[in-house]
Amino acid sequence: MRISPLRTTRVLALAVGTAAGVTLLSGAALANDIDAPYARAAAKVSDNARLLHTKNVESVTRGTGTSIRGVYCVKVSPSAVRDLSTAAIVATLNNSRGEITAIGAPHAYCGNATDTITIVTSQSNGSAADRPFTVAVL
Repeated sequence: MRISPLRTTRVLALAVGTAAGVTLLSGAALANDIDAPYARAAAKVSDNARLLHTKNVESVTRGTGTSIRGVYCVKVSPSAVRDLSTAAIVATLNNSRGEITAIGAPHAYCGNATDTITIVTSQSNGSAADRPFTVAVL
């Protein structure tokens, strides 16, 4: 069987393109890979404040000025949202029962930052607890 030089070039180009695509996805997907086409910002966060998936969220940290468990500070990119205090914010717990509150106005637990959503999670009985969650700014 004879293989033409043109076919060899196409196969090589496909292989290189595929390898480059895999490399690009493995690096870029980690930083901005949440599927939220209609949200201005969104994040999935682990119970230990690790940012798992994100869109226009710069960081997640533990709340300061409190010893209460279950307080998280979600810093939103200023290019995505100008004023969190008037934005529609939704939050839900991931695969666990309990309660969650999302505060879009500046709050002391997060240094009164205007670009940060304060998230407070608890057990079903209201006692403070670290819980994984998803938050989105619509």
